[in-house]
Amino acid sequence: MQKVYRNTAILIILIMIGVQWGFYKVYTSEFPNFKNSTPTIHIHGIFLMMWMVLLIIQPLLINAGRTKLHRTIGKVAWVLGPLIIVSMFMVGRGSYNRSIGIFPDHERLAEMVLDTRGYISFAIFWALAMYFRKNSASHMRYMIATGLLAIGPGVGRGLISLGVEFPTALTITDTVVLAIVGFLLGFDIYKKKNYKPFLIVFIVFLIGAILWQIKDTATWQSFARSYAALFYY
Repeated sequence: MQKVYRNTAILIILIMIGVQWGFYKVYTSEFPNFKNSTPTIHIHGIFLMMWMVLLIIQPLLINAGRTKLHRTIGKVAWVLGPLIIVSMFMVGRGSYNRSIGIFPDHERLAEMVLDTRGYISFAIFWALAMYFRKNSASHMRYMIATGLLAIGPGVGRGLISLGVEFPTALTITDTVVLAIVGFLLGFDIYKKKNYKPFLIVFIVFLIGAILWQIKDTATWQSFARSYAALFYY
């Protein structure tokens, strides 16, 4: 188990590197002026970086045998998790409203997939992680899932900076995430461990990937239009 916790921290560190790579051109490089960012985006970014640091520190504390400190610091997740969910929603809402009159309605409704699936997926993983907080194996898997959500926004933007088209970049990152979760799920099955957490995580990511692929269909466009009218205006 010690090796598992260490590898978990390494995985999240690699994801953080990918996030910094992806956001450097569109965000970090603008320091200290940040011409294209709003206060909501700054707050959202701070919350997410705090969460990623938490995902690195917590398994390392377990690996070092500092279980009591792990539980103490873990209480932060009860507050930080909901704040992240709200900030994700607010960033999506702000992005949608700022794009009115700039991008075609069809395009804005299509890209709503990213914001809605993001905060809903995080909410599911966070809620399950907190519910299974006394089951370390399940708790750890759902916490890992919250970190995997950062691959799309981070690595996706990095690929775009290399010239990959936006829709293709997101399809690639969706595939990468599904491959990672699929591997972890297969490993749990092979080792005869409780595979249900990663199965649930895989299903959630798969649904999100499918939604991205049907973003241009009448079904999604109709749903997104109703959703925006209800929550964004």
